[in-house]
Amino acid sequence: MTRTVSRSPVTLPLSLTPEQAAAIAVALAAQPDGPYAAEGRGALDKVIAALEPDPRRREALMASTLLVRVEAGRAAAVRTVAEQGLTQHRVLVLHYRDGKGAASRREVEPQLLARTADREYLVAWCRERQAMRWFRLDRIESAQLTAETAPRRDPATFGAPPAGDHPTHPAGRALRPRAEESRPRLTLLPGGRQV
Repeated sequence: MTRTVSRSPVTLPLSLTPEQAAAIAVALAAQPDGPYAAEGRGALDKVIAALEPDPRRREALMASTLLVRVEAGRAAAVRTVAEQGLTQHRVLVLHYRDGKGAASRREVEPQLLARTADREYLVAWCRERQAMRWFRLDRIESAQLTAETAPRRDPATFGAPPAGDHPTHPAGRALRPRAEESRPRLTLLPGGRQV
């Protein structure tokens, strides 16, 4: 004879500030395909229900988290294509929007993915500009992998991350780290993965 043990959820008293609850909601919405995704969606529903008892306003909150999920999905798709371009040594076509909102289409030869303290970049040779560029990943609206081989470039030409919001500094040239800078600006793992 077998016994079935049913587990009921344990209810814990929980006190969150509105800011903490909003942070949890945004974090859960930003990882739609992460570990425990189904449980995360259930937790998100509970957090929003606790935040807003009015069904109409709760529906509006759920719609706003959908935008976060869509943006997270777009960012993951761009990163996946960039990683494929790097590992397969293939040219990418980027649809990029600069800091002023101007859109452009760029054919690039990806060289590495890099992370600074607050930004992630695709470092690539831009065929239009005929120079190395640091493209902010959050400004790449879409990326397509082509069948064309992307040559590897000399890492000494990569320069340093831009200080402003443009793919390079205002002088329009690839930057080299200054000798007086003793600490590294980014850490790279084999295969272009960043930490």
